[in-house]
Amino acid sequence: MYDGGNISISALGNLSISSQDTAFRSHGLEMVIMGKINPNTMVMAYVTNHLSGEGSTAEEFYANFEDPSYFISSYKIGYFRPNFGIVNRQHEHTYNFMNSPKSISRLFGNHGWASLGVSSQFTLPLKWDNYINISILQDSFGEDINLNSHNHSQVISSSDTVGGFSYAARLDQSYFIRKSTNIALGLNYLTGRDKESMSVDFVLKSRASKYQYFLIQSEYYSSKISSKNHGIAFHPDEELASGYAIVGKQFDKKYHFGFIADYYSYRLKGEKSIALGLYGAIAPFDDSAVLRIKFMNEPDVIDGNYLALSVVWSVGSHKPQRY
Repeated sequence: MYDGGNISISALGNLSISSQDTAFRSHGLEMVIMGKINPNTMVMAYVTNHLSGEGSTAEEFYANFEDPSYFISSYKIGYFRPNFGIVNRQHEHTYNFMNSPKSISRLFGNHGWASLGVSSQFTLPLKWDNYINISILQDSFGEDINLNSHNHSQVISSSDTVGGFSYAARLDQSYFIRKSTNIALGLNYLTGRDKESMSVDFVLKSRASKYQYFLIQSEYYSSKISSKNHGIAFHPDEELASGYAIVGKQFDKKYHFGFIADYYSYRLKGEKSIALGLYGAIAPFDDSAVLRIKFMNEPDVIDGNYLALSVVWSVGSHKPQRY
């Protein structure tokens, strides 16, 4: 859409349909603005104009500073998705598996968790890639965030009455077990505002070339949630366990197919869900347009199965298909 060297503006759109809902759906038009103030400072903004008449909402807007000092490798300030796990940091238009696993949306919401805050990252003096990330956040997951009407048509729940901040930490270790095979392990911990979450995530990616790789990705969360989480009241001493596993393969620049297993369990209400499915992503022309398909078996949907189709396209340097 626009790329002036130090600043770029991209526009993304989508259209989806599901066997559970025969109407066409769209998130609206998403604008992605990236700018380089200097070689070590980047500003970023994701703004969505919803078709349902809600107007424009900000998904993220922040500044990121690289190498600000000898001890800190980077820090971020603004309204952003915390460095906590894997999927929550990403935007839905980049998912080969179409939308967030139910185990993750159950915890962070259908459109992810973002908060005002500040985040610092430290690199340890080790031979392999690693970092420790520490964030101080105004909110926590599952809270009613009214910033610029940032609710995405979700049922508005009562805001938490607790005060204070949330504190999140992540330890990430990544190294090559072979020349073309990288393995990464992340450990995450969050506390504050009467919530606590501990999680572990794992990624193994083996590349045959830039556009060919084999992927195993998984996250597991054990969380204590109080107050209200997307309109659902949770007992403060009960635990929500949630996790998923993905096995996928990027065959070439055009085709990606995989398998997903999705699980969550909430003991107090006796709720449990185990979903299994297949997904695929096809970029028939280039990485600016992607057709995605997903077939899931879930016990809590009509007939226990559903099929969903989605197409995502972009104009500009920000692409929906990633490698």
